Amino acid sequence: MKNNNILRLIIVLIAIATLDIVKSSDLSYKKVHLVDSIQLPNGNTNYFFRGNQPTETLSNGTKVFPYEELVEFLRNSSLSEFGVKLPEQFYIIDIKLISGPLPSELPDLELEQNFFASNPTLGEFHSNQTWGDIIDPQFIPQDELEEYASTISTWSADKLPQRMRDYHNILLTERELPTVLYVHCECGCDRTGEVMASYVMRFKGWDLPKALDWDFEIAGRDINFSNRWAAQWYCLYLNYVENFKLDCNQPTPPPKF
Repeated sequence: MKNNNILRLIIVLIAIATLDIVKSSDLSYKKVHLVDSIQLPNGNTNYFFRGNQPTETLSNGTKVFPYEELVEFLRNSSLSEFGVKLPEQFYIIDIKLISGPLPSELPDLELEQNFFASNPTLGEFHSNQTWGDIIDPQFIPQDELEEYASTISTWSADKLPQRMRDYHNILLTERELPTVLYVHCECGCDRTGEVMASYVMRFKGWDLPKALDWDFEIAGRDINFSNRWAAQWYCLYLNYVENFKLDCNQPTPPPKF
C-alpha cells in the first residue's frame, strides 16, 4: 500500500480535530466490568477489567487516586455480574488509553503515575496511545477492502493486532500475586470501547454488532465514530488475516439508551 506514512499522519491529525474532549469524571461503578480471566499453572488467576478514569474528587476540589474504592468496585462488579470472587491480594496493572495526551488529561495521567510510583507493591502504571480511525470501511471499494484490512498494522495508529496480543500475554504471565489488568480512558466509553470490542472479538469470538452493543450499553450512548471504525477494521483484519468468520457490520441503527 502506497503512502502509508502520509495516511497515518492524516489519521492522527483528523482524529485530534474530531476527538471528543471528555471532561474527567470520578470513578464510576457502572463503567467497571470484568472482561476476561485466565487460570494459570501456578494456581493464580489473572483478571481483565474495563472501566473509566480512577479518580476521586474531595470536598475541597482536590483529586486523589481512590485505590480502596477501585478495589471495592472490582470486587463487587465481578461478584455481582459473574459470581467471581477476587483473591484477597492482587497486583494491578493500570493502563490508561490516551490521545496525545490531551492537556485536559495530564493531571489524571500524573495522578496515576505518582500513585504507583509511590506504591510499587500495589501495581504499576502504563499508557497506550489510542486514536481510532477516520476511514469508514463501508466507503472502501470491495476489491480494496482486504488489502486495507490486512495491513492495518502499517497504517492504523492504534496497532490493535499487537495490542490485543500484548493484553492477552499479560493475562498469561505468572507472578507472585494474581494480576488485575485495568484498562480505561477518561469516560470509559470511546477509546475503551474500541479496545474492549477488539478484545472480545479476538478472544471471545464476539461479532462486531454484539461487541459494540455492549459498548453502547456501558457508555449509555453511541461511541465515537472513529473508535467504532477502528474496531470494525480490526474485525475485518481478524476475518482476512486470522481466518475468523465474524459479522463485521456496524449495528444499524446504534441502540438508544
